[in-house]
Amino acid sequence: MKLKLDKIRWEIINHPAKYKILSCGRRWGKSTLSAIFLLHQKLQAGERRMYLSPYHSQTKSIMFPVMKNLLSQNSDVKINETELSFTFSNNAQILLKGADNANSLRGISLGYDGSNAVVLDECAYIKENVFTEIVMPMLFDHNAKALLCSTPASFNHFYNLYMTGQGQDPNYKSWQFSTLDKGMISKEAVADAKRTMTADQYKQEILGDFVSIGGNKAVWNFDRNKHIKEPVDMPPVLYAGCDFNVSMMATTIFGVISDTVVVVDELYLENSNTEAMAKYIKQKYPQIKDTFPDPAGKARSTTAKNNHSDHMILKQHGFNVFARPKAPHVKQRLYDLNRLLLDAEDNVRLTVSPKCEKLIRDFELCQRKPDGSLDKTDLSLTHFLDSLTYYLNLKHSSYVKNINYAEF
Repeated sequence: MKLKLDKIRWEIINHPAKYKILSCGRRWGKSTLSAIFLLHQKLQAGERRMYLSPYHSQTKSIMFPVMKNLLSQNSDVKINETELSFTFSNNAQILLKGADNANSLRGISLGYDGSNAVVLDECAYIKENVFTEIVMPMLFDHNAKALLCSTPASFNHFYNLYMTGQGQDPNYKSWQFSTLDKGMISKEAVADAKRTMTADQYKQEILGDFVSIGGNKAVWNFDRNKHIKEPVDMPPVLYAGCDFNVSMMATTIFGVISDTVVVVDELYLENSNTEAMAKYIKQKYPQIKDTFPDPAGKARSTTAKNNHSDHMILKQHGFNVFARPKAPHVKQRLYDLNRLLLDAEDNVRLTVSPKCEKLIRDFELCQRKPDGSLDKTDLSLTHFLDSLTYYLNLKHSSYVKNINYAEF
């Protein structure tokens, strides 16, 4: 792999600060810069340097191929694909690790005589104590340097590090770049990505800004004045989104007009089962053929009458069933929903009939936990939100383009 760095990136690598903090948008080239940060200085005998990402699997899929490409032509290097390590003839090593087993790293000494010794990639998604309690002591023996780079994740510990780097402490220096600042993707690709994101998501993921995406609200882009609308025309084709619960069988009825999802009704049965809901949908909307239920319904059932799964019951009542093999992460479903409510270009692509009182209640009251999952403390909430977002995630999900190569 041939790599060429520009002036900005060399400035970051050569800056004298001990802790360098880099906040930037997706695909700016953080991982590639990280590899060069660790390699451009000569490794001394017995010296160890380390790359750390949030997960071992992430390290293996992102950094290991980059390092292997850079070092595979060097006969002086032994590559261990199991340990994700590179050992030189002078017994120096570059170690690639995941922060999901951070305590196993305690006791390692990194660097030599002020060298660039460690990278924490996607630092905002690594627990704060990993840096302060485990990584920092690794650098003390040799006064070694660290690069902490990440796409922001709201105002967490990475924001605090960034702000320290904007202050007067000479040990810390921080930089901020958007994906457009000599990143790895074209302006056209960024514009395409903008259409698939909420405004706040675009600011965070592409512009590299620190934003609080909706606070704790699950549906932060919902506005009654913008989104509650009685449909003027019924969508030509109607679909049903289903969430299965014995206490509350929840179904949303919707269709698409142009590129806008129009929610026209909601159906619910309390203390019921999937078979009863299937009959109810047939009775009220006999024209509906396609359903988008909870993916978990493939393996289980809310009815005690037989061992048939929820999906099988829907099929037995003449419905087509569309669902992912496994449930998508709640965080992704919420991004899909909020992006349709209001994208980064201020387009509204989802409206709700005023008769959908329970769905509107979910939009206004559902909260997120710190890990991004839905707070289900109130058992009356989330069911209609879930029933709609299974469809949105399957048919209207945002996406990120894969980039295979870039030269700086």
